[in-house]
Formats: sequence, C-alpha cells, structure tokens
Amino acid sequence: MEAGGITRRQAASPTNFSNEHEDAFMTMATQILKTDEQKAICDSEHPLLVVEANAGAAKTTTAAMKINQLIAEGVDPGRIVALSFSAPGVQAYRDAFKRIGMSLAAAKAVQVGTFEDFCASWLMRLEGLEVKRPTRPEEVRAFVLAAIPGARVWASDRFNLELSIEGSGELAVEGLLYEFGEIKGSMQLLRQGEYFQISPECAVEIGRSFTTLAIYRAYEKQRCVSVDADSEQTKFRYSGDATYDLARILEADDPCFTWETNPLRLGLQAVFLDEMHDTNWAMFTVLKQLLQFNQGASFLGVGDRDQVIHAQHGADAYFMGEGFDTYIGKPERLPLTESYRFGGAISQPLAGFSAKNYAANRAHISRVEVKKTGSALDVLALINHAMTARPGLQPDSPKSQLAVLLRNPSASVELEHALRERCIRYQTIDFTTYLERSEVLFVRLLLGWAVGLQEPFRTGIDALAKRATWAFLSANASVTAEEQTEKSLKVNGASLKHFLEYMLPDALGINDPRATRYLYTSVDDAVRRRICKAIDLAASDDIHCLAGVFDFLDIGNLARRVYVKEQEAEDARASVTGLLKASEKYVSISQFMRSLMAHDYEARAARFAGDRIILSSIEAVKGLEFEHVIVPDVNATDFDGDSRDERNLFYVAASRAKTMLTLTYRAGHPSSYLRHFESN
Repeated sequence: MEAGGITRRQAASPTNFSNEHEDAFMTMATQILKTDEQKAICDSEHPLLVVEANAGAAKTTTAAMKINQLIAEGVDPGRIVALSFSAPGVQAYRDAFKRIGMSLAAAKAVQVGTFEDFCASWLMRLEGLEVKRPTRPEEVRAFVLAAIPGARVWASDRFNLELSIEGSGELAVEGLLYEFGEIKGSMQLLRQGEYFQISPECAVEIGRSFTTLAIYRAYEKQRCVSVDADSEQTKFRYSGDATYDLARILEADDPCFTWETNPLRLGLQAVFLDEMHDTNWAMFTVLKQLLQFNQGASFLGVGDRDQVIHAQHGADAYFMGEGFDTYIGKPERLPLTESYRFGGAISQPLAGFSAKNYAANRAHISRVEVKKTGSALDVLALINHAMTARPGLQPDSPKSQLAVLLRNPSASVELEHALRERCIRYQTIDFTTYLERSEVLFVRLLLGWAVGLQEPFRTGIDALAKRATWAFLSANASVTAEEQTEKSLKVNGASLKHFLEYMLPDALGINDPRATRYLYTSVDDAVRRRICKAIDLAASDDIHCLAGVFDFLDIGNLARRVYVKEQEAEDARASVTGLLKASEKYVSISQFMRSLMAHDYEARAARFAGDRIILSSIEAVKGLEFEHVIVPDVNATDFDGDSRDERNLFYVAASRAKTMLTLTYRAGHPSSYLRHFESN
C-alpha cells in the first residue's frame, strides 16, 4: 500500500506471533524516522486534528505513528477506534502498525475496521439480532426487480404517470443501486424534512429522477418492513445501509434510546478516520455523535479532498472543511505534502494541476510521457512496449503492476478486442469484459442469428445473451408486470436454440401467423421494424453493412427504455460503436462473430490465470498504486473542463503511478490538463 518516513533498517518478515514474542516483533520491525510534517502531527496536542494529505503521502503510516505515540503516553489501545472507508484502508492500518513497530498486543487491541462494519456492529447490539449484509448486486437483484412493478402501480395510481423504465428492469439494477447509495449516503430525502413526499415535482426540485425515487421507495419498503406503528424489521443491509440506518436512528425525533443509553457512548479516548475525503452525510452524522458521546476523546482525520470522485455514496469534501468546523468544532489543520509513491516528475505537474504544495522524495525517480495516439491499436502498441521493454517496471515485477485506467469503461471495447487478438491477458476491475456486456450480447445474438451461426456463444454466455436480448425487447414492448415475470421465466428456461427458432421470431412478429405462439408478445411496431431491417441487412454477411445495421438498431434509444440513468444508455451506445471499430479488419460479419466466440473460450480459460495486466475504471483504483500507469484518451472532448469531478478523476488516475505515467491524447484534441505534464 503505502510507506512513509525514512527507513533506517529493513524489516524482517516474521509470521505467527504470540504475546511472548511482542518485544521481538518490535525489534525486527522497520524503524522509521518521522519527517517534520509527521512530527508536527504526532506532537500536536489539539483535541481535533484534520490532516490534508496528498496522494502517496503516507497518510495511514502517519495515523499509525500518532496512535502509537498516544499508546506510549498512556492511552488504552482498547479505547482507540481506527476507522476507514474501505477494506483496503483497514489492511493499510494493520500494515502500518507492523511497519512502525507497534507491539502486537497493542495492534490487536486497537479497534480497527471500516466505518460500515463499525455501524453494523453497534446496530446488532442495539437491535439484538444480526442482519444479513449482502455485498454484491446479484445478492439483492431480486429485491430491486420486485420493487419495480410495485413502483409502477404506485406511480400510476397516485400520479397517473408511467415510469421511464420499461420491462423487468433487469439491466438497470446496478445503476439503481448506485443511485440508492447516493440517496442514503447524502441522506438527501431525510434532510428535506418530515413533510417531504416523493412526487414528480419534488424529484425535480432535488435533482433526481422520479422513476428512481419511486423504485427506491418500494425497495426500502421491502428492506425495512414495518412491524407496527413504532418499529420495523430490517431484512438485509446492502453496502452503505448500516451507516445510513444507524444515522437515521441517531437523528430520529423519538429515538429508541435515551441520552444515557446512546449506543455510541463507548468510553473512547481517541477516534481516527482515514480516507476522510470519502465521508458523506450519514458517516458524518455518526461521527458527530461518536465524538459528542465520548467527551474528551481526541480525533484525527486524514484525507485528500482532491480524491472525491463523482460524490460516490454522497461523499463530500465539505466534511473535511466547513462542515467539520460548523458541526463538530474548529480543528487544527496540518499538511502531509511529501509523496513516497513517486518522484518529482509526477509530483511537480500534480502540484500545478491541483494548485497545492506537492513535494516528492528525491530518492524516488519517476517519468512522465505524453503520447499522441490515433486509435486503440496505438494504445495497444504502448501497452506492448510497456510489457516487453518494461520502462516503468522493475525486473521482477508482475504484469499486474501495469495498469490501464479508463475514463469510461465503454471505451474498453476496441482495446479489449485488440488485446485478445494479440493474446495479451488482462483483468478488468469494476466493469464487465466487453464480451459479456448486455448491449454487446444483444447485438451479438441478433447478428449471429442473422448470418445463421449455429453456436454464437460458449455455454454459460448463451444464458446471459438470452436475458440481455429479452431485456432490450421487453423494454420496448407493451408488457404488464405480471406478463413480464411469466415471460422472463419462459425465456430463462428455454435453450438458446429454442429461443432463436421460436421465441425471438415470435417477439419480432416474423413467425408464420399459423405457427404456435410462444411469448404472445410483439415489440412496439416502430422498434420492431427497425430491428427487422437491421437483421435483414446483416443477413447479407457483408462487414461493410455493419454500420448500417447498427444505425437501424439505434442502441442508444433502445437502451433509454432499459436503463434509468442517461449515462448508462450513452455507455451502451459507446460500447456498440467500439464493437463497430473492432470489426474493421474482418471480411464478413460471420468471421467477426466467430472471432468473438473464440475469445469467449479464451476468456473462460484465462479467467483464473495468473499474471495479467490491469484494465480498470479510475474510480476503482483509489487507494491503489502501480509501477506503470497508462491513461488513454486525455482529450479535450472526453476528459477536460473545470468540473470538480472531472479534475478529481484525473488527479486520482495520474497519482496512482509510482515509476512511470503515460498519458495519451487524440491528435489535435489534447485536454487542457496535459499542459501541466508536457514540459516534464
């Protein structure tokens, strides 16, 4: 993760410690001399301390040093809570404890965990039962899908309105859960006051889709079932729900506890919060009461406000600044500017870009290169050079130390296809490989059917392709919620062969009228005609007709009835555009489809393979670092502007690199961000 200070002696790597070996643990650990900035933080006697840390500036190590010093001064380690936003942040604490030479007994006694886990543990004590905590969208998919028909009926009865999402909504689940997380993290609805009611007008006022709010209402009624007028039973808590639930309990007008029995009255002597830049309203509500009901406890929060991306889960740098001052108290603010992740070639342009002091360890040598690229093949050439010449990798470093960070995952399609063509193994983080994206599966199924491929997918992918195709078709058909459930079961239970021979023609109205009906569903006439024209054109098997096929399909508009968020519909359109670019070297549509099928099998074989380069969204690598980072498409049209979100996104991407940072742009369209890096 991260290191800090100046290493005096290399640590040994002992394992399996017991209490009798604590002194040996301390002796063998790396001993670190504090920098002036770290010393100022550790020596500060202010009860409230907020540390503004640059990326790579050893923030967790510094927090560990402060904890160790408090313990040396007599603070009970069992009465210290060290929290972080993410699980990697928790591991960073533990690694830092070992790195600085904290005794094993003390390291075990400090209460270390994520903010979410901390809230879940106190809810369990408060409620007297353990609630399931699913972490993957698949685990709560059924609840989201069940909420959609209920929301549809409620919206129709109450406001005589139709939701903007059609069909089952299966492809919209992850987008909905993301928005639910924002609503809860920001406590957006609760902060409107007790008289706030979900309505089309109120949705506009708070900048939310009425469809999202209606489904959210129905989903929460499933998650938290009313037992009586004064209590409810929580069925499950998805990511972020424990913090939200505890925050709303603490803020309730008539809470289920008294001042004396407040669940946060823990007798703590110190509270530490790493990754403070990810704090949202729900977290801040809990933190505020945690400090209020543990009077005399000191506080240290560490974060980098330039790493707040897209306000994930409602994160807001406000809580490191004015919000903290207003609701908790005026802290002492101290900096951590010196980076131990990279050298001056990266820190200096980052300083100019972020308009803040940014020093670097002189012993660390880094490089920056800005490259003009015209296509995904140019980016592929850079990746190949990075793997073979290894200008940014240590001789013994794995390929996973090379990371390609994408502004939008939909931009990966052409690049992924090129990587597979060259047999370069990669791992995607935070997004599905292009072969299995819903819009790509839908297009592949239609094209494979049009050119008569008997086996357009490998086993396993065919089930996903059926569901994706039905999701796009049913979202553009007149189907009631009850019919949707029945027909989805039919589609899921059918073989791909049966689906292609009978169900798909039936849905598109191209069966012989005398034939047996299978779905009794026809896609809306205008959409049906366009899809049929696309299929007829693709049947020519002429690769040059593919652009016309995609024009007829008009995936962007089809997707707008499938997804709630406009960005998801745009991503679907961009994915299909990338698929068109990837097809240019093939002589026929069938040859292109067979190449994708071959890649299906290769992807399956390589899924659990060892060393691979990383393809990731930028959001997913916060807190991580790589020796060589490549950021493609830093273009004026794709990645630019004064938006705080955009600037922070680029800052996070550029600050992940340790040894080498490669930034690419399209000829004639460089982002204004690059001016800070081109002179280095």
